[in-house]
Amino acid sequence: MKKIVLFIICLLTAYSVLNAQKEGLTSINKGDLKAYMTFFASDEMAGRETGTPENDASALFIKTNLMRLGLKPMSDGDYLQKMPFVETSVDIKERSLKIYDNTGKVTFSTDSLVSFSQSTKTIEIEGNVVFAGYGYFDSTGYNDLKGIDLKDKIVLIMTRTPVSAYSNEKGRVFNERVEGKKLGSIFMAGPKAVLLVYDPKNNFKDAYASGLADMIPASSVAPSTQGRRDMPFLLAFITQYTADQLLKSTGNNLAQMQENIKREGKPVSTEIQGITTSIKIPVNTRDFFASNIIGIVEGSDPVLRNECVIYTAHFDHTGKNREGKINNGADDNASGSMVLLEVAEAFMKLKKEPLRTVVFAWVNGEEKGLLGSQYYANNPVIPMEKTLVDFNLDMVGRSKLPSDTGKFAGYDLDVTQPGEIMIYTAHESSELMNLLNSAAQESGIKVIDKGKDLGFGGSDHESFWAKGVPAIFFHSGIHADLHNVGDDVEKIDFDKMEKVSKMVFLLGYKVANQKSRIVVDNPLKPQGQ
Repeated sequence: MKKIVLFIICLLTAYSVLNAQKEGLTSINKGDLKAYMTFFASDEMAGRETGTPENDASALFIKTNLMRLGLKPMSDGDYLQKMPFVETSVDIKERSLKIYDNTGKVTFSTDSLVSFSQSTKTIEIEGNVVFAGYGYFDSTGYNDLKGIDLKDKIVLIMTRTPVSAYSNEKGRVFNERVEGKKLGSIFMAGPKAVLLVYDPKNNFKDAYASGLADMIPASSVAPSTQGRRDMPFLLAFITQYTADQLLKSTGNNLAQMQENIKREGKPVSTEIQGITTSIKIPVNTRDFFASNIIGIVEGSDPVLRNECVIYTAHFDHTGKNREGKINNGADDNASGSMVLLEVAEAFMKLKKEPLRTVVFAWVNGEEKGLLGSQYYANNPVIPMEKTLVDFNLDMVGRSKLPSDTGKFAGYDLDVTQPGEIMIYTAHESSELMNLLNSAAQESGIKVIDKGKDLGFGGSDHESFWAKGVPAIFFHSGIHADLHNVGDDVEKIDFDKMEKVSKMVFLLGYKVANQKSRIVVDNPLKPQGQ
């Protein structure tokens, strides 16, 4: 008899849980998602770049919807977590590179240089120029840097290596591993500046043709409370035409220099005689405030409500490109942001709140370097040690289109098919993975587990990993319109967004409503410990 009673109790409990989940699930629909997205990724939002009025308007849109849905604000009564920032911006029209002959006469001038260096003040440099080939050395004895003095010089180097430049490998927009090693060695020699140029065998002529100029913004944002250090030297990309002008007095252009290295099998590095060069990068600064938006569904259990599950999505994007065209960022990341609104509504439709608190954080400044999530991780509404897991959504609205071929910044496009979503996770908890698989099956979506390491870029879950908090990053993959004007609402797969919304709602509900914390059997060590 006791077994029968126990069975009936378990059955009723299971029914109660399933019924509660159903209340939330039925509120999730693609009609809501499309309505949200149509506004949030519109031209009127001008790309939602951090520090712009349109970014502030986007934050206000999310805040007013949280008020409408009835989520609780933070303890100070506001939904906006204000963050002080400083922006440094390059005056593109006034930047210049000039070449002078022995008499001091300007023989060439251009504004076509793309600076990597995010300086806090105007950069003005003048000096002699050294051509250092590829800036490369290896174990065979080949060394472009041997026998030349780089101290206080302006150093000109080509991308890639003597081997890769003549291979069948297509040039990447920027190979951080290869170029980083080269620049590290040059840095130790103490130059004033390093000028990079695509080698003539590369399939890119300059940083404008490769798209690198659009990937490196003319402005940077950092917390105003954080001390900033400038790079010890200027690093900038120039065009092949500019490189030819710098090399003119040697009697060779860049392509001839590259062929000389190939033919002779040794470096042709040299200090360029008869010229000096000046570089000016004018920099302006301004202080401003931007906001994360925080909404809270308070837990029903008097003890467990002190623990939380957190959902994150960045709502900022990249603004406008060099031509003034708007990057609407429908997939990146209006999709994740609007899924969070739909999931928040699902939790508010429950007749009884889950045992634990559920925090929703729309974070800002992801495109500027995960600034908003880092700020939240250092100023959480519930302590990090009581945060069970972060579910981060960044680009969850696209499915593969016929145009999704080729590469982005040298990386293969990997956008998923309809009915599929990728996850990135360090597999901190096998119990959490079981709950995820269950939620995915119930929602009718296939999960592709990519492990921990992203091939390209990063996202806000990394700010939680840095604190030792388990996280799962949901992502539909890299598509041809990433950080481009083609990332529009018309290309969004709303069936996928609806399924993703249901899956992450169910997963968060399951974790928040267990009486015991999820077991973390493979914990990450917090940074700094």
